[in-house]
Amino acid sequence: MIARVLMAAARVQFKSETRLAGVMAGVVQPAVFMAITLLASGPAAAGTRTAIGCGLLGLWGATVWRFGLVLRQERQRGILPGIVSRPAGLVVVLIGKSLGAVLRSAALTVLTVGVVAAVAGHPVGIAAPVVFTLTALATLISATSLGLLLCSVFLLARSAVRIAETLIYPVFILGGLFVPTALLPGWAQQLSTLISLRWAGELLLDAASGRGQQLGDWLLLVATSAGYAVGAVVGLRAVLRRIRAEGTLELV
Repeated sequence: MIARVLMAAARVQFKSETRLAGVMAGVVQPAVFMAITLLASGPAAAGTRTAIGCGLLGLWGATVWRFGLVLRQERQRGILPGIVSRPAGLVVVLIGKSLGAVLRSAALTVLTVGVVAAVAGHPVGIAAPVVFTLTALATLISATSLGLLLCSVFLLARSAVRIAETLIYPVFILGGLFVPTALLPGWAQQLSTLISLRWAGELLLDAASGRGQQLGDWLLLVATSAGYAVGAVVGLRAVLRRIRAEGTLELV
């Protein structure tokens, strides 16, 4: 039953996604990030690190705007009570919705980054495609756990959109997506250890370059992702507890 619920939720979310939103998250934003980097640093910047960084930028944007706000949007549409009352549970439905909300944007982002890098004369090469694919899957799992956490935070917060806007750019910097973490001040480097995208980026770059991946990077990716998952469970329980206490989803 769980598999059917996952696929049904993914299908419904995919159909509800507007084409414009998908194009913005998966095409326009990554292309703009690549263009800014090329204009600032020249064609030499169009290497594998830049491509991976811009790809992760697109994934982070989709996680925040397409997945993080999904529960809030469902409440506005008046269908959140039906989701909460499903026998499979809220988390299963949410994971299915994440597949519909994020995977299309992720696929478009990969395609966009690859095309822009090729046009710039520096096509992205993957030295270890199997390891890279497995790492990419782990990155998507990490993004899903973070998206679940954001869902609960955004639903409980009154100014969810403002919080989303505030989160976007610090993660760009602390995650090493725009600026190498080695160039950040010491306190910022310590904060960056809490960003799973930093470790995902290092692992993806190692796989693309054919270097051996560091066990420490894998441990930190797993640890940060697990931390997001625990936070998501606590947040979603708080949502359900408040729903039961108040007797209505409108007061969440």
